[in-house]
Amino acid sequence: MDGVGFFVIAEGTATVSVSGVNVAIIGPGDHFGELAMITERVRGATVTAETPLRCLMMAFWDLRQFAKDNPDVSWKLHQHLASVLADDRARHAQAAIQAG
Repeated sequence: MDGVGFFVIAEGTATVSVSGVNVAIIGPGDHFGELAMITERVRGATVTAETPLRCLMMAFWDLRQFAKDNPDVSWKLHQHLASVLADDRARHAQAAIQAG
């Protein structure tokens, strides 16, 4: 598994890129790393610090137990994953429409 950490940005900003294309700028309160941890796949994005970052980090085994012990957190993760999936499907549909 490549995703061994879940990170929440406490201070600073970072750029998220996928295949070398910048897709987002994230900052305090934003998080990353959860998709690779939950899917146990290689990370699909790169996060690059734009300013000095201070992040809170939780290892895979700790996040898993935390999610089991906190159903509200698990629900929020489910909502986030469903949103990511819906956005991805919409992007694929738009690409198919544009390809004609």
